[in-house]
Amino acid sequence: MFLQDLQSKDVVNVVDGTKLGKITDLEIDSATGKIIAVIVTNSSKWLSFFTGSNQTSLQWNQIVKIGGEVIIVNSSSQE
Repeated sequence: MFLQDLQSKDVVNVVDGTKLGKITDLEIDSATGKIIAVIVTNSSKWLSFFTGSNQTSLQWNQIVKIGGEVIIVNSSSQE
């Protein structure tokens, strides 16, 4: 799977069903080459207006399932 494949999918929180946005970047451990976290950007202007940020960092282990159309994550507390 390529980064562009991940970027085309919506990220949805399994806890409350909210759409968090789309993956825009990855954080990679330079020593091991493993993905540590994904950066999700919400394109909603209203959310970024109220929260002051439109990006969320999710740890790789928070990803529950990568499906054909969506990425399901377990994010009980968003950063």
